Amino acid sequence: MSEFSEGRARQLLSLLEGRGVDAVLLFPGADISYYTGFSIGPSERPAAALIPVEGTPVFVVNELEGELRGMRPWFTDRVIWAEDGDPYAAIADAIKSRGLSPSIIGLAADAPWGWAQRVSALLPGVKFVDASAEVGKVRMVKTPEEIGWIREACAVADEALGTCLARLRTGMTETELSALLAAEMRRLGGEQSFQGVLFGERAALPHGQPGSAALVPGDAVLVDMGCTRHGYWSDLTRTAFYGEPSPEHRAIYRTVERANEAAYRAVHPGVACGYVDEAGRAIICDAGYGAHFIHRLGHGIGIQIHEEPYIVSGNQLKLEAGMVFSDEPGIYIVGDVGVRVEDTVACTDGGCERLTRFKQDLAVYPVKC
Repeated sequence: MSEFSEGRARQLLSLLEGRGVDAVLLFPGADISYYTGFSIGPSERPAAALIPVEGTPVFVVNELEGELRGMRPWFTDRVIWAEDGDPYAAIADAIKSRGLSPSIIGLAADAPWGWAQRVSALLPGVKFVDASAEVGKVRMVKTPEEIGWIREACAVADEALGTCLARLRTGMTETELSALLAAEMRRLGGEQSFQGVLFGERAALPHGQPGSAALVPGDAVLVDMGCTRHGYWSDLTRTAFYGEPSPEHRAIYRTVERANEAAYRAVHPGVACGYVDEAGRAIICDAGYGAHFIHRLGHGIGIQIHEEPYIVSGNQLKLEAGMVFSDEPGIYIVGDVGVRVEDTVACTDGGCERLTRFKQDLAVYPVKC
């Protein structure tokens, strides 16, 4: 992984150098993990990785992190600040000691504003600039290796969903099905996981959480789930029915399924993200349900479950082969039903590939008492 992180960091530095940026300063979160191989999340103890275009990169960490958590990032130089020390001064000193004052240093969108301001105040000769476009650009276009890891995570989600939907029974609660999904993904080799389960009219709550609602015949069963393999996420949603759905619910499902397919077919290198959203949304609007499709069509997927690119109307960013994102149209009618059909897909040289493979046909599961 350290070689992978170094290679991606070199790509980032090349982009930054073209802008006249001298270094990138990464704070705890997804970016520092991706570009260094040192995984550390936000806490009250500031940490950073300084990667110059020319010169030796360095970590600035609290003494508790002095051994870099036993990880093996591609560089190991470090400045360690004591518990009673000043972390912002330590970061500023690391920048100055590498001849980067004066300089231009890039920050990503997830840089903590307060931390960045305190470091900036100690470095009047340094100009901090937004490097989010470059940081995001490298992460957006996945390598074949990264897509392989996402494909593994998708296979786990596919299999776990099939196993657990077969266990539907009258009286099962949303929480119970959620627990079954979590256990099955873990059994199949999933690492981190999430599983949102909603029954009946509660399926119209796009961000609803599993609760005590019990399954009854005729309910929609909306499952939004995913897991990681090698740190990379899958994202899969299917809406099944427990017992025979009404004719209207069948029609709504078919509309969402067609919207998913229309968006999938719109994906090609060079196509704007907004165009893909519009292709799927048009199907739902033409069917008269436009007011009930209340979110973007998709979001990027990688080491974060939501990352760039965002498949939303008006986004003129052009798709490239290697970009991975969700295709998830939905119709949500409060007090009645919610239906979403979501796949993890990859833009390829020839179009699009579904990385989740769970069947899309409307699934009706038999009532079991």
